[in-house]
Formats: sequence, structure tokens, C-alpha cells
Amino acid sequence: MEKFLDCIDEFEERLKREILSIVEDQSIPLTEKNRLMAPLSDQKKIITQTKKELQSVKDRVYEAKCEMYKFQ
Repeated sequence: MEKFLDCIDEFEERLKREILSIVEDQSIPLTEKNRLMAPLSDQKKIITQTKKELQSVKDRVYEAKCEMYKFQ
């Protein structure tokens, strides 16, 4: 699991660098910046949600019990 989380962290860093390079480049018109940043923003959202879900699985305590026939 740690391997996946490390890969996600590395990918987040690359996305951050790409975003900063686009933002800092003053030769790119604003509309073009928006077009270039849209897929990066979507990727960032997905990667962030994936990381959150993986961390919740990592931290979850699993018990070996059957809850199929739980009596109330």
C-alpha cells in the first residue's frame, strides 16, 4: 500500500510542477492557460480522492466475523 501512496505523492509533485510552469509562463494567454490547466486540475482531483480512499483502507481495521445473520 505504501508503494501506491508514494507513487501518488510523486505524481502530485509532477502535477504541481506542471501547473506552476503554466502559471508562471507569461507568454501564454489566459484562455490558453485555462485550457492547459483543465486536464491537470481534473487529474489532481482524482489523484487526491484516490489517495484519500487508499489511506482510509490502509487505516481500516478488518475483523473476521460474519454479519450476514445479525440478530437485532
